[in-house]
Amino acid sequence: MADAGENFGLNDDVVFRGKPMRVTGRMQLEGSSGQLTFRYLLSDPAGAPVLLEEGAGRFALLRPFPPAAKFKTLNDTVIVGTAKYTLVGVRKLKLVDVSGNIQNAPKTPLIVSGMFEGLMGTLMRELVPGTSTQVYYLLKALAEGDVVSAGKYAAGKDAAADAAATRALDGD
Repeated sequence: MADAGENFGLNDDVVFRGKPMRVTGRMQLEGSSGQLTFRYLLSDPAGAPVLLEEGAGRFALLRPFPPAAKFKTLNDTVIVGTAKYTLVGVRKLKLVDVSGNIQNAPKTPLIVSGMFEGLMGTLMRELVPGTSTQVYYLLKALAEGDVVSAGKYAAGKDAAADAAATRALDGD
């Protein structure tokens, strides 16, 4: 988790779970009470892109379902295979800004996002009012330090190396 207020810009270098990556897409959203949420598409030349959402200094990994996944909806429940998810909240998000390449970026200024909880975790279903398009994600909360700026990561590594050197000298 980044410190509250650490937001990344397009083309910023970041470290995700120890792996250097670059922000290749960024979307800024505003909730109904004015809170800001950011989505980041992280890429590196050797791996699959990673989609993250940050709100209030906390990050979550958004894992899209494969196109062949079958969803069944009934009232406030979504069923995927044998997993059942129940609606726990709805967010209305206003699109403020999109830059770079961001997956599933809407072409309209409003997204409705439903949060569902189940035994397999949290499912997020997003739709754009007035269209039939729906996108589903499994969310996984990230631990503190899973994603940080490259500068903060390097500073942490330098501090750890300095501390190890000090301990080694004190041991003599």
